[in-house]
Amino acid sequence: MTDRMVPNPLHVRLTELLAEAEERGREIRRAYERPVGTMRTGTVWTGPTADTWIDELEERHHRLAQLARQVVSAIEEELRRHPAMVTEAEAHAISAGRVDERSPFFRGGRGPWP
Repeated sequence: MTDRMVPNPLHVRLTELLAEAEERGREIRRAYERPVGTMRTGTVWTGPTADTWIDELEERHHRLAQLARQVVSAIEEELRRHPAMVTEAEAHAISAGRVDERSPFFRGGRGPWP
């Protein structure tokens, strides 16, 4: 008799984490839109110091957006490594932090859980 298949708790958690990371990425992209747009109008602050400041602000915006994309990509990659469904026994082992060396969830002794 085989164990019935159930949702992989790790896959479930990674899916939740991915949704959270995607939302935070959207927030990061939106966070700088207004200040950058306002500064670029030239009506708030002008001159060489203002230009330097807005350039730095835009650079930070681009860097943070890139980092957010990298986080999402890393979670997506990890998600692809774990099946959505596992046997009930594997799900219990994953939830308990116990994974047999023969299991596809065993990776060098560190386990797949966050």
